[in-house]
Amino acid sequence: MLREDHGFLDIAVIGGGPAGISACLELSKSSNLKVGLFEKDPEIGGIPRSCHNILFGMRDLRRMMSGPKYARRLTSMLRKTAVGINTESTVDKIVPGNNNALHQVHVISPSGFHRYECRSILIATGCFEISRAARMLPGQRPAGIYTTGALQEMVNLRKHKVGNCAVIIGSEHVALSSILTLRRKGISIGGLVEEDPKLNTFPSVARAMAFIYRFPIYKGTSVESILDQHRVKEVTMITGEGKKFGKLECDTVIITGKFRPYASLIDFTPIEMDSNSCGPVIDSNYMTSVPNIFAAGNILRGADMHDICALEGKWAAKNILRRMESSGDEQAEGINLKVEEPIRYVVPQKILHDQIKSKSLQSFFSGCSIQLENSLDKPILEAWSGNRMIWSRSYRRLIGNHRIPVPVHEFDLSRVDKKSAVTLRVH
Repeated sequence: MLREDHGFLDIAVIGGGPAGISACLELSKSSNLKVGLFEKDPEIGGIPRSCHNILFGMRDLRRMMSGPKYARRLTSMLRKTAVGINTESTVDKIVPGNNNALHQVHVISPSGFHRYECRSILIATGCFEISRAARMLPGQRPAGIYTTGALQEMVNLRKHKVGNCAVIIGSEHVALSSILTLRRKGISIGGLVEEDPKLNTFPSVARAMAFIYRFPIYKGTSVESILDQHRVKEVTMITGEGKKFGKLECDTVIITGKFRPYASLIDFTPIEMDSNSCGPVIDSNYMTSVPNIFAAGNILRGADMHDICALEGKWAAKNILRRMESSGDEQAEGINLKVEEPIRYVVPQKILHDQIKSKSLQSFFSGCSIQLENSLDKPILEAWSGNRMIWSRSYRRLIGNHRIPVPVHEFDLSRVDKKSAVTLRVH
């Protein structure tokens, strides 16, 4: 029979990826705090453990390394601290305290059920790619269909060759990573299929990879059906106008992108969820709508670069420490932000006045950002307060499903209506 016990933590960090580990490293500098990290997997390190390109660690550790080496480096640094590392520990529930009472974190692990009372919580549970079913891709259900995460785990961690020829669905940055993973195992690329008329990554990089690895790119095209019963045999395609386009022979299909925050922990809690991002609503201190519960990393928006998540975790940890030192109870006033299509989301959703004045939001990592549903050429991004435009900027190109910084400090704050939210628009 599994035992149940109780404990106390100053700060509980949920999620052992770059954001969670980096937050713990920052929190460990305060030796008088009891910090616990909870990770459901047997190892900490997150997604980088299964990624083998050499672009990890540039902005947070100031050096370039592979994903596994980056994960090992972060793990080694954390194990030298007093932070309690709890692997194979799934946080089942968060119970926010009322009237500044301690919050509760309920954890399930092989040793039993644990309940911790915490002064502060940082949620850094990351994100996931939506499945074939969620995309409503028709066809039969043969073997050989993977998301990028599943592909990288099978190839890089389990050393399996998943097939001989793959079709990639989606053109976000992660699709380029899938190409490298497939080619590393000698798997050819039958084609890259993107339903939008423009690629949602850097076009020159995608075209260069298509030339080097000799595969076609189909824009404005969707997969109509995945065929065969036992193993993928081919996919059929249609254009945006619904016309049959052709078939691609393959034995593997890689479904990439369209990430969503892994935010189920905030369901049925007072923590406000952003209906656009499907992650928690936060202010520019990374605090949610519930005092002393914070969130950082890809739970805020879906996929972003690992080192940006790491720096966000560090920034959130600093704000947790500041709040503890100041014994703050209430949330500060600020400007609420909202978006209109084709903007997918804005993070943070609330900008605090004191941070605008101190210019602390001018950083690429601690500032405000949006993401578009698709790539746009020669767009104009604007901020409106009521019927008054308070900021505008023209761009040569904005890439869809990609972080776009918004310089809030350039807004004409004298024209902001404090009773209504500032709306971000693009046309």
